[in-house]
Amino acid sequence: MTEFERERRVAADAGTVFRAAADRSTLDRWLPGTVSVHPAEPPGVDVDVAGSTGEPGLLRERRDQLRLEWGRRGSPDYSGWLQVASAEGDTSYATLHLSFHGDDPRNHGGEPAEDVDRQLRESLDRLAALVES
Repeated sequence: MTEFERERRVAADAGTVFRAAADRSTLDRWLPGTVSVHPAEPPGVDVDVAGSTGEPGLLRERRDQLRLEWGRRGSPDYSGWLQVASAEGDTSYATLHLSFHGDDPRNHGGEPAEDVDRQLRESLDRLAALVES
């Protein structure tokens, strides 16, 4: 298993950042990979991170914790979460975490792992732009 994590400061309060991140109509604008959300309870979500199988997954929203969690249905090979925390002033920190299990190429370092790190950074930048615009 390999864990990837990035944090970014955002120029908005934690509640605003979380509401923007959890808005199902904008998930595909900031999450890494290609995302499509389907009506279900809990909501179904297809997450297609580069090189993944694109299997349907679950999305869990924990508003009281300012946390989103997602993963594959019936398979522990991929999961992720976003945690938003308050910072000084009207700013916050957004932490994005992805886990890959098994014999995934991203677990062996090199270019696939570097690509995940880049995707995390770009995703947090897109989330910040979404909130700060």
